[in-house]
Amino acid sequence: MFEFAPEEFIVEEITKEGLVLELDKQIEKEGDGNLEKDYFTHFILQKREWNTLQALSAISRALHIGAKRLNFAGTKDRNAITTQLCSAFAVPSEKILSLKIKDIQINGAWKEKEKVRLGDLLGNRFTITLSKENCGKNVEAEKIKKNASKNNYCIPNYFGQQRFGSMRGNSHLIGKLMLQGKYEEAVLNFLCFPGDDKLGAEARKQLEKEKDFAAALGYFPRHLKYERTILGQLAKNPRDFIGAFRKLPRTLQLIFIHAFQSFLFNELLKKRVEEKRLFVGAIGDFYCNSDSYGFPEIDSAKAIEDYAEATAVNERIQSGSCFLAGHLIGYETDLTQDEAFLLEREGIEKEAFRLKSMPELHSKGSLRPLFVPLKDFAVLFPSPVKIGFSLPSGSYATVAIEELKVI
Repeated sequence: MFEFAPEEFIVEEITKEGLVLELDKQIEKEGDGNLEKDYFTHFILQKREWNTLQALSAISRALHIGAKRLNFAGTKDRNAITTQLCSAFAVPSEKILSLKIKDIQINGAWKEKEKVRLGDLLGNRFTITLSKENCGKNVEAEKIKKNASKNNYCIPNYFGQQRFGSMRGNSHLIGKLMLQGKYEEAVLNFLCFPGDDKLGAEARKQLEKEKDFAAALGYFPRHLKYERTILGQLAKNPRDFIGAFRKLPRTLQLIFIHAFQSFLFNELLKKRVEEKRLFVGAIGDFYCNSDSYGFPEIDSAKAIEDYAEATAVNERIQSGSCFLAGHLIGYETDLTQDEAFLLEREGIEKEAFRLKSMPELHSKGSLRPLFVPLKDFAVLFPSPVKIGFSLPSGSYATVAIEELKVI
């Protein structure tokens, strides 16, 4: 994993309209100033060393409102300087503009009729400084530039390590156990899997040995709040593993299922890369058009039906106007031979994604681009190497850096 200082990893959100929310740039927008009630104030949040949920929690406290009145288009990591579009229900814009919170600033606020919704963005623009200190090896500008230009400035769209838990990397393992109906094993994996700070690791090791949930409440560190939430339920009812999971925020419960889907996607994508089929469509493969910004428009995806269509798609791939897509497997997925083989290897049936014991977490499946463009790639400075590029929403800059052979 990379270790960037915030100033070395800058993320600027790209709105649905294609506007880059530039760092330190105030944006004045008219919005709908006639709204007096039931309005939403859209605002541009710039933050340093805050993740999105933590920053919005601090803002809700400063505004003396509930956190549920705040929404955002996309999540942003902590170890970075980032900008993003957010909204607040029925809070005057001047009140948001006057916020004074360390390492948080507001780069514009205006009234709108609708709230900002998750996914209301095209992508993100990245400005990243690469050095031996944060990459673990010497970085050569010319080598990076050469590697970026391969495959028409496109890279495999792997899910990054963050998807599987940045500290312990076991989210997909928990999701797999849940899909298999092994909720006790899933809970114990969540509570006992090693890999974080020393104090947490010692507590997990002790619980794995003793299996005493009530006693564990006495020694589990306070900062492991989700673990303590589960322990609190199990201390009252030691066999209620499903009920313990349900004490977690639904977004976190879903993360486990999504992480396993992401693991499957990465495995299938890896096979395709190894077989040199990443940029070659065949009958039965899915493809989508590019949007006005040049990113994959996944909502336009359809299957290749015959040889003539496959030939046309492959020509469009070379011109950059078309992208192949693959399954995030769910219970409605029409499995390919590779997908069926992989599920069999993992001991999972397609119907498992209905999660009969926790149906609120069911997943019918979806599509994701198999490769994405490094749009507007440039080496901005040779030493230390600073690069810039844009990626569509849901794609990982850390994956891009790895594909550039920085590590």
